[in-house]
Amino acid sequence: MKKSRIQDVSAKTQTGSAPANAAAARAVRQERGFGGGLWPKAGVLALLLGFSLRASLLTAQAEPQYKFIAIPLPGPGQAVGINDEGLVTGFYTDPTTGDVFSFLFERGELKTGISGPGDTYTSIGPANNFGVEGGNYGDISNQQAVIYDIRRGTFTPLPEIPGLPFSFGDGLNDFGHASGIAYASGNWQDGGNGLGTNWIWDGERYSFFDVPGAVNGTVAGGINDQDQVTGYFVDSSGLPQGFVKDGQNYTTFNVSGALYTVAFGINNEGVVSGMYVNPDNSHHGYFWSRGNAVTVDVTLPGANGTLWYGSNDHGDLAGVYFTGSNHVLNAVIAVRLEGERHWNH
Repeated sequence: MKKSRIQDVSAKTQTGSAPANAAAARAVRQERGFGGGLWPKAGVLALLLGFSLRASLLTAQAEPQYKFIAIPLPGPGQAVGINDEGLVTGFYTDPTTGDVFSFLFERGELKTGISGPGDTYTSIGPANNFGVEGGNYGDISNQQAVIYDIRRGTFTPLPEIPGLPFSFGDGLNDFGHASGIAYASGNWQDGGNGLGTNWIWDGERYSFFDVPGAVNGTVAGGINDQDQVTGYFVDSSGLPQGFVKDGQNYTTFNVSGALYTVAFGINNEGVVSGMYVNPDNSHHGYFWSRGNAVTVDVTLPGANGTLWYGSNDHGDLAGVYFTGSNHVLNAVIAVRLEGERHWNH
């Protein structure tokens, strides 16, 4: 088992046009299936991974308590974010047509069927605290990063990156800054072809980055109000690892004892959420806060694995739990119980 370690790396963020060789490098296959590889959420999500910052688990007495709420979607789906107002966002697959629609869930009220005009694959979320989401829409082989204003019901496409028209949006902060990844081509089910180009949109222009040493690919996840970006990368070992980008500095991490790690979202307190996979192939959700990694597994009937995509600043989580031998995706939130609704303990 690879030893857990922290690695701080300084590297300059590229700005301007996308790297010319971005699509020519060795492919990192983004599999949406449960069985292995990397897995896209709203274009880019990973599965079967594990986490560490040399973090020790909190004691049982200090671990927070949660109420788990399954979201009754029409088909298999994923909750990818929950903002500070409790607005849950995500997407699901229509069991009849196979089309992908986005949804909103707030105070027990569910709105489904959100779709870009004429699009068959719309995967939007998470939402910021102003009710604006980042994501992407299009058809199975064409995806464009967009911003969706929930109150107005309007979609605003982000500019296409030259040479990289297949673009996924995976995060949006309260300042309208977005994060994501773009490819020369791809498929919504399987992800992009080749190594993607990770981007940050500041409202006016793109900047591009990659984790140093990520010879087998990097996938950007969420972005917080400090413009910290989290995600995962694969180095020469072939094992995914999590990272946090803070300006020009990168911290990479792997959970001690886990087979491998993925990080997805990061809230405004720097809390990272994701999933790790043990050598026995068990899948566990976690969050990391102030040097401590805490496992949070859904305990609803039939649950046999957990993955958290995002969290708000109150301590609530949004993600999925798996059921059945074929590991069906079920959207779920974990509401932190009163008296425990702060990240500090």
